[in-house]
Order: sequence, then C-alpha cells, then structure tokens
Amino acid sequence: MKTHNLKIYGLLSLLLVAFNSCDNYLDESPDDRLELDSLDKAFKVVADSYSQGSYAFTDAYTDLVGPTGNPDINGVSQTTGGNSIRVQDEQLYTWDKVDAIFWDTPTYYWDQTYDGIAHTNQVLAVIDNIEGDQKFKNSIKGEALLSRAYHHFMLVNIFGLHYDENASTNLGVPYILNPETEFLPTYTRNTVAEVYDLVEKDLLEGLSLIDDSFFSGTKKYHFTKKAGLAFASRFYLWKRDYANCKKYSDQFLDGSPETYVKDYADVQGSGFNDTASKYGNAEDESNVLVMQKFSTHQRKSIGYRLNIIDFNRLFSNPLNTPDERVSATGIWNQGTDARFLARIREYFFQENLTSNSGQPYHIAVELKGEEVILNRAEANLWLGNQNAALVDINILARFRYNGQEFTDTTALINYYNTSDEIQAILALILDERKKEFWDHGLRWFDIKRYNIHVTHILPVSEGGQTFELPANDLRRAVQIPADALSFGIQPNPR
Repeated sequence: MKTHNLKIYGLLSLLLVAFNSCDNYLDESPDDRLELDSLDKAFKVVADSYSQGSYAFTDAYTDLVGPTGNPDINGVSQTTGGNSIRVQDEQLYTWDKVDAIFWDTPTYYWDQTYDGIAHTNQVLAVIDNIEGDQKFKNSIKGEALLSRAYHHFMLVNIFGLHYDENASTNLGVPYILNPETEFLPTYTRNTVAEVYDLVEKDLLEGLSLIDDSFFSGTKKYHFTKKAGLAFASRFYLWKRDYANCKKYSDQFLDGSPETYVKDYADVQGSGFNDTASKYGNAEDESNVLVMQKFSTHQRKSIGYRLNIIDFNRLFSNPLNTPDERVSATGIWNQGTDARFLARIREYFFQENLTSNSGQPYHIAVELKGEEVILNRAEANLWLGNQNAALVDINILARFRYNGQEFTDTTALINYYNTSDEIQAILALILDERKKEFWDHGLRWFDIKRYNIHVTHILPVSEGGQTFELPANDLRRAVQIPADALSFGIQPNPR
C-alpha cells in the first residue's frame, strides 16, 4: 500500500478514497502534497508509481476460462465444480458491465493505475528544477516516463478498442500529463491513436534516460533498460509496427535469447507455494518486470476457471509430446474441478501487527523474456520471414517440449486446420502465447488484436445460457467505470 503523504485528487482517483484509509480525502487541502525537494524523495515517489491493480481479471473474458465443473457425457457442466461464483465473476464471464469496485475489477484497475500515473506526473513536474547529480536526475525522469507510458498503454488497451485503421477516431483514455491542481478537474478522452503517440514519446524518451546503476537488489521492481526494451517490443507489436518490434526485441535479446527463457527444471518446488515462488522469482532472468498486485485472482476456488478437459486441450500440441509447463510442476486443483498451474503465490498484507484483517496480494510477472521472443517471432512472420519466425518459436519449444522443435509446416497446417503455412505459424505463435501467458492477463489482448471469437457457457446450476463475443463486438472495449462516467467521461458505445 502507498503510505507516503503525497495526496492525489480528481475524478480518476476518487474511488480510491473508498478503500484507501491512508488518504483522509475530506480532511486535507488538495495541495497538501509531499514537497519534492530532493532527488531521493523523487526517486521514492516514482518507485511508488506502479499500479497495484491487476489486469489478470481479463482472463475471465477469454477462452482461458470455462464452465469450471467437469462436463457430463453430453459435454454439459451441471455445476460450478465447487467454485464460488460472485456477481462480478458472472459479469466478467458474460462481458457485462461490472458493478464491483474492488480487487480484480475494471474500476479497481482504472483507479489504481491513474493513481500511479499521478505519482509520475508529480515528479515530472519538478524534476528538472531539483538540484543534484544529473545522471541520477535523468534516470529518475526516465523511470517516471516509462511508468507513465506503460500505465497509459495498458489502460487504453483495456478501455479502448485495439489499435487499427480506425485508431484516429476510436475513443481511447485520458492521457494525463500534468499534476492535478483542482479538486475535480475535467478530463476528456484522447483517441486511441493520440494515446499511442503520447505513449511512444514517453517511451522513447524514457529509454534514452534510464540508468540501471541507480537501482539496487534484483532491480526487477523498476523499469530497467531491459524492462523498457521489453515494453517497446510489446508496444510496437500491438501497434503493428513490426520493423520496430523486431528492432527493440533484438536489442533486448542481444544475441542470447535462451537466457530469457524460464527453465522449468529450476521451477520445480516442494509444493504449490514453493513452485509458485520460484516461478515468480525476480532473480530469474526470464522475469523482466514484477509488480505487487492486491488481488484474489490467485484464489482458484473463486470464479470461472478451466476444467480438466479444457486444461488438457489447452496443453495439447502438434508435437504430441509432454509440455514441461505441466509435467515439471504438476496440475493443481485444491479440491475443486478447476485446474491450474503453480504460477501465482498468495501473500497477505496485514493492516498492523495485531490485526487479522488486511489485503491479499501476489507478485505479478508483468513483462517476460518469453514474450519478447514470441513478439519477435510474430513480427518476423509479418515481415515475410517465416524461417526466422520458426527459429524464434523453436527457441521456446526446446525448453517446453524436451528439446523438440517445430519443423514440419505441413503438420502444423493439418493440426491447426489452416489454409497455408503463414496462418499455421501464426496459429502456433498464438497457441504458445496462450499457454505461456495464462494468469498474466495477456490472452485478452491477443483476442482483441486478432478479433478471435469467444463462447462462454454457464453451468446448468447458473442458468446454462450460452454467451458469444463475436468479431468486432464493441464490448471488446471494457466500459469506463461508473464513477468516471458520472463526472462526464464519455462512455464506450454499446
């Protein structure tokens, strides 16, 4: 939890008051802010700018969840398989407006992320006028710019439609460049293209300034140079600027891509918590940027998850060989019909030493080396270099399929039932992304990027209805939170 005295106000963080006892909203002047008069203070404020809201709730919008209960001989799930289904779980699962405002909801992510952006803007407003070592000052500014860019980027890709030929007219999100100085300032939504342009400006300037030497420990809780390059790889892939995606992916991988692939032999632990801790270990080279997230996403007995049939279908592959992501760590179910891997360990933030109340959280791997490799594979494919795309995929495959590689493109065409080799390789890339980024929340963005149709079926105990998310459905842009709408932010069309 953010516990310093920096006060952030405005409609974008108004709901924070409801659940953040650290800020006495009505008792303080809007200008009662921490006086940022030293580089050390500025450094600490930027370190506090990383959103504590998780976007892994977007997995509930995708084909990485299902009826949860094991289906009968007719393929119908009669029950939720022992899982507790809250109102917000059903609203997410059916692409409905989510009323809840706390953990694992669009509102919580919106509030926490704009709160983080406000921290970066406080620093960027004064950093040039603070006396001190110029290299340290540049690095603080670079981290603030990268953080501001990244958080706006994730917001626009959740609450806006994906970047395409209509980006200059499609609604994005407000891009906030200055500290809030009014009690309730008025904000308007930038277009998707405008947000991308502003993200790119902040991203490139931040990359030019960041200096890892000022970070201590693993450095993975900050935007290092490597994390900035991984972000650039994602940014340009999603923008469909494949040449720049390859450029920044190359810079990140630096001729040694194997270094940034998780070896599951190192992940095996003595139990679920030990394995999950090793998976998210910041010391692992594959984990490029990690963030603390207040969340219950790690509690697999809540919400819609995969049953064993859907789990096995997910981890089938054209090589027809065991997948190390499963065989090395085991399949977990904790007494329900939901199946999952040991990727996220729960921790608990106690309000004080004598309290039994607090907030559950996990350490999220926000950027991964494997993502950069798969980004480059996809970029190479669309740049017309199918062989290079397969080379990149096989870097990952050797670690996931006991040294085996994908070499038979005809077999890929048959397995994915595609019309040509390019579509087969694309299907393979998206399939590997789906497996690799489960529980990271990234599948939703692939579904948006490629307009993938999704079908969700409720268990009979929950009504049994079928819900469809067809291509070009406007619900792919998550609705703006109700509080922001009440203060004049334009809603997404439906």
